[in-house]
Amino acid sequence: MSSIPSQTPDQVGGAGKAYGAQMKTFARFLLVGTMLLARCAWATEPSPVAFAKSIVSERGSQTFATVSYPDKTLIVEFRLEPYSAGKATAIRAFGEITKKIAPGVFSQFPKIRSVELIGNLALHDKRGNETVDRAVMAKFSKANAATIKWDDVDPANVVEIADKHWILPELGADKK
Repeated sequence: MSSIPSQTPDQVGGAGKAYGAQMKTFARFLLVGTMLLARCAWATEPSPVAFAKSIVSERGSQTFATVSYPDKTLIVEFRLEPYSAGKATAIRAFGEITKKIAPGVFSQFPKIRSVELIGNLALHDKRGNETVDRAVMAKFSKANAATIKWDDVDPANVVEIADKHWILPELGADKK
C-alpha cells in the first residue's frame, strides 16, 4: 500500500483554482493599468480649449478667460484689459488675439467648424460705475477662415471680415 494520502478531486483542483484566481487578479490589474495609462496619454494631447487658453493667458489674463466647446464651435471669452490701453486700442488688441487663435485652431483641430471670440472690457458709466461687458465679438466659420491671408490682415480690420461680428458702439466710433 502506498503511504500517499488519498485526495479528493476538490483537493487536487484547489491549486489550479488558486492559480486561476491569481491570473484573473493579474489580468484585472493589467487592464486597469492600461486604461489609466491610455487616459493619461489622452489627457496630454492638446485640445482646442487648451490651445485657446494658452494664447489668451500669454499676458497673464488666464483668470479672465473662459472657453467652451459645444457643437464643434470653439467659444473663447476673455478680458481685453491685459492687451489694450483702453477703448482706443481694444479692437486692434482683439484682432491680434483673433489672428493667433482662429487660424491655429482650424489648422490643428480639423473637426472644429467655427470659432467665436468675445472680448470683454471694463467700462464706466456716466456716474462712474464700472461694469464688465462685451465689447467685441467675431465668429469665423472654417470656410471663411480658409480664405483669409491671416499674416497680411491688419488686426484693426479682423472683426470686419468675420462671418458675424459686433462692436460696442462706443468702440466703433473710436475706430473711425
